[in-house]
Amino acid sequence: MAAKDGLSGLSASLARVEGALKLRYMGIGFVWAWLYGAYYTPVILPNPEGLAINSDASWFASAVAVVAVFFLFGFWLRRTFRPRSWWVALAAATLAVGTVLTALGVWWGTAVSAIGGLATGVGYGLLSIFWAQALVAVDIDDLEVAIPLSALVVIPCVVTFPFLEGPVGVLAAASLPLVSGLLLLLCLGDCADASANDDGAPRGSAAAAVAIRRADRDDAAPLAWRYLIRVSALLCLVYVAVGWESALSVVDDAVHAALSLDLSTLLANAASLILAILFVFFSKRVSFAGLLRWIMPLAVVSLVLFVQVGNGSFYAALLASVCDVLAQILAFLFVVSLAKEGRVSAALGIGVVNGSLQFGVLLGNLLGVMAAGSSLTATALTCVLALAIIAIPQRDPSELSGDSGAGAVCQAASCCEVLRERYGLSEREAEIVELLAEGRTRPYIREKLFISNNTVATHIKHIYRKLDVHSKEELIDLVKSERAGA
Repeated sequence: MAAKDGLSGLSASLARVEGALKLRYMGIGFVWAWLYGAYYTPVILPNPEGLAINSDASWFASAVAVVAVFFLFGFWLRRTFRPRSWWVALAAATLAVGTVLTALGVWWGTAVSAIGGLATGVGYGLLSIFWAQALVAVDIDDLEVAIPLSALVVIPCVVTFPFLEGPVGVLAAASLPLVSGLLLLLCLGDCADASANDDGAPRGSAAAAVAIRRADRDDAAPLAWRYLIRVSALLCLVYVAVGWESALSVVDDAVHAALSLDLSTLLANAASLILAILFVFFSKRVSFAGLLRWIMPLAVVSLVLFVQVGNGSFYAALLASVCDVLAQILAFLFVVSLAKEGRVSAALGIGVVNGSLQFGVLLGNLLGVMAAGSSLTATALTCVLALAIIAIPQRDPSELSGDSGAGAVCQAASCCEVLRERYGLSEREAEIVELLAEGRTRPYIREKLFISNNTVATHIKHIYRKLDVHSKEELIDLVKSERAGA
């Protein structure tokens, strides 16, 4: 009885921890962990010559397959809001089976290895797309915690995978996509569309996301897509540099040899987690422009160190890993956030962004192998990346489209600007006044401005006090009267 009570208490404690941290929403981290284990450790390909990505034919098959899956399946699934359960199971199983086939290809020949590489590319791409679709239905407060914390999943793999050998290592790597698929199924179950309220309005975060998407799609989509394609091209260029360094890096430098540990990747995941949290919680809005302003200078410095210090530079490898992990975290968060705003499809958005990212890695690896460490190639790549910084967009899609709060009631921003100056409203409070004036609800404002429920409530409380109103109706009447007198 005591043992049973102890287990029940432990289960309840774990449930409370999981509920607070939303561990089930961190399943994308297991996909990222698989990528590290498969191509940066000898778990699947024992005794590789340099990095695994350059020592076996399966890496090329996987790289080509994952690029094709991101672009093609992203387009095909663009109108699908939630993936079916059997799709998720099939994608996870494909990645797991592909992992085993890749390992068996060492003994069974190139054909088996290539088939395994194709399967891993397909499984990795589909799982990433499905996770993006599922997370659109999750509250932004949970997303801003769960996606950055997903990087924590990689850290135990960095510590353990280099020491796993044979069938144990292969099974450990193959289990990662299965765990990710299981968590994805749990996430889909939590985020299933709720039934309608009594007044017929949809409820639940998934339904709210659909409503926002329908409201904003027509006006914002063209601007959002131009923005997304532009920053995807820049992100691709960053990953050309990362892939080029990966192809030429010496993995047994002095630091790694002394500790028998991939310290650069371990530190990179920890540092990227901290930077991602700082970026999310201290930026006004999660945007690719802000993301690239962090990442591109790091990539340039990493290239300079790589060329000047040599391909065994621990610091160059560390900065390249930080760029890689930080880009994966924030790019995924940004695309899901953009999909929640209704500006892009989650599947197509993650397909374009991750497809560009993976194409950059593939191109960089091929360039590194063909150039054989040419200093001229390194210098040219550094210059191109440094010059590309000026192409970073200065504003995000909502600012470009001008829909950050202008509505039917407050047709001109000057109307609410007058209220702001007269009553001493802050910029954020004026922005919320405009949204309230056009009849938007608190959940919509929270999703639109990416702020928490408590923050919305606090802002509205201050607005009512400053304007001396006591309800949304009184606020709308005040805005109407101000507009009539203008």
